[in-house]
Amino acid sequence: MSSPYFGDALSPRKEICNYYAGFPVYALAWSRRDDRGCFRMAIGSLDERANALQVVQLLPQHDAAASERADFGVVAETPVDYPLTRVQWQPGLGADLVAGAGDALYVWEVDGAQLRRRARLATRADYAAPLTAFDWNVVAPNLALTASIDTTCTLWDVEHQQAKTQLIAHDREVFDVAFAANSQDVFVSAGADGSVRMFDLRALEHSTILYEAPAAAAPAASGRQAFTPPLLRLACNALDANYIAAVALDADRVSIVDVRNPGAAVAQLQGHAGAVHAVAWHPASSTQLCSAGADARVLVWDIRHALAARHHQQRQAVAAAAQAKQLGRTRPSDASVHAAAHAAAAQALSQQPAAVSPSLTYAARLPVNALAWNHAAPDWVSIAFGSTVQTLRL
Repeated sequence: MSSPYFGDALSPRKEICNYYAGFPVYALAWSRRDDRGCFRMAIGSLDERANALQVVQLLPQHDAAASERADFGVVAETPVDYPLTRVQWQPGLGADLVAGAGDALYVWEVDGAQLRRRARLATRADYAAPLTAFDWNVVAPNLALTASIDTTCTLWDVEHQQAKTQLIAHDREVFDVAFAANSQDVFVSAGADGSVRMFDLRALEHSTILYEAPAAAAPAASGRQAFTPPLLRLACNALDANYIAAVALDADRVSIVDVRNPGAAVAQLQGHAGAVHAVAWHPASSTQLCSAGADARVLVWDIRHALAARHHQQRQAVAAAAQAKQLGRTRPSDASVHAAAHAAAAQALSQQPAAVSPSLTYAARLPVNALAWNHAAPDWVSIAFGSTVQTLRL
């Protein structure tokens, strides 16, 4: 049975489109393929009673004048036993597959107005630790990577429904995972130990700690002075594999990490008044991001100038260090001491993350739990708050 929406070359006729799911929305993802229509989403619920996965698409008859009427309609729906922590569509133009992570990695095929389950991927048939996240590889769409609370990451061959490898990625729970841009081998993970780590599937005996969250004040009830907050979210730049965005527990900012300079953030996106819940890179720009959080704000950022300023500071630090070294060799004096102090100050300044302010702000009605950037139509981003999904034109 074919869907009445598939194949329609539709685009929204207004700046904000709404969909009312009827349940609290937690997971959200845009379809990456445009042969079935650019405006199609997968939506996962977070409900104490019953949970579901829906596929919705822009209605052909959506009303440009009506602001509160639903602009998307349900294409297909299926119940799920547990809430899905993440949903994603398979990249490419093969079978129309969507997957969700919960107690296992589930894969469904959109078949007209039905979602047919193709696979349930778990390392054990009787019990598997819950999954916190997963990522589908764009270069090799048969590969998917899952993260679990049991400290492991598992690489799956989705086509053959087999685990290719499993590794202990962190000392504690793994909360997020993502493939690096344009790679089927390199991936990064974030976990409860407060670190972002990079792995290469071709050499799993080694990993690199790219970033560790700074110590934060511990809750009063814990009796501790400070602790390293867990890192809950990360996002890999879709165009430049050097940059990763990371978000710590209850943090009101997003840290930008450069894999070429591990150890510290190169920029801090500061503008939220509450915990950041979601972050995503622009699919067609290597310097733009979007974040959303508990303050009900959706912020768009451009880090181009901040990165240029930091690179300038780093060049100045290198030049100052070279000058101090030369003076120390040729003229040991007060001048060389002054030059050394200047070089040290320049070096310290170059290590400070650049502060970035948002370039665009949108206020939602409630705290935002999820956001997704439309890869097929990059001018559009969707956010989820309560049971509402809004699609915004930027």
